[in-house]
Amino acid sequence: MRVVVVVSQDKSDIFFANQLMRSLPVVGVVVENQVPRRDRASLLSKSLKYLSQPGVFVQKTLEVVDRTLIEPRQVYNRPENALDFGEEGRTLRRNARIPVLYTKGVNAINAPENRAWIRGRQPDLIAVCGASILKPELLSVPRHGVLNLHGGLSQFYRGLFTTDWAIHNREPECVGATVHFVSEGVDDGDVVYQGRPVVSAGDNPNSLYAKVVRLGVEMMVRAVQDIEAGACNAHRLDRKGRLYLNHMFSTGAKRATWHQLESGVIEDYLGSKAERDARVLEAMINPFPESLNTSRRLSAAH
Repeated sequence: MRVVVVVSQDKSDIFFANQLMRSLPVVGVVVENQVPRRDRASLLSKSLKYLSQPGVFVQKTLEVVDRTLIEPRQVYNRPENALDFGEEGRTLRRNARIPVLYTKGVNAINAPENRAWIRGRQPDLIAVCGASILKPELLSVPRHGVLNLHGGLSQFYRGLFTTDWAIHNREPECVGATVHFVSEGVDDGDVVYQGRPVVSAGDNPNSLYAKVVRLGVEMMVRAVQDIEAGACNAHRLDRKGRLYLNHMFSTGAKRATWHQLESGVIEDYLGSKAERDARVLEAMINPFPESLNTSRRLSAAH
């Protein structure tokens, strides 16, 4: 089984790539650039550009003030609350046997030259975490298809920042991960495994997301091994969760999410865990045995 890994530059995705290189026969890694070039114009030139648009000028000025004076003081920017995967999330480990491609431009994973590079690795399967939407020409390259690690339970939450949105919406029971085959839709392909991490008192959106990624890595490794053994049993997603797009998780939404912690969202969930878990467990597809057993043991303890 020859596996090509495709990730973004985010620390969670670099962690994902490092773990797969350690556990699977990876023959290539693609790190996709998703960050546009910064506007390096001076503050004065930017201000002059917006002076003819008073409304926009005021908005941009308020954004600068917020970014400079308010945002650094938010609870999620405290060092103890940072999302951290250690060195494994900071640097892609070097392996002379595994070539690495860093894409140029922005969201260019489907560019002909990148598709040709991936095809040249002759992958049986592509494992994805955090990449842009793959087009049919790329999806058709590996003979066993493309697997994606989605940081949410797709029947409840699709798209981006799904752990945060589950907390924002006061649904910690919906925090989880899905490993699924990639289709032309968004996080709606056939499900191989779904899992839920243990939610504990003192958790926050970043600590929960770290748990989701670590659990998702385990599920991805098992899914690839199942495919190689001819034992994969993927099931169709009958119900699609709400799709959350990147622009929707604004600064205001992020602050509201972390405010939910102060209002006791985790404690409320833990106080009625069994009944709130029931509806989610009933809806899950191919629950990952390890996470399911852990959840049952904890429920029994309560």
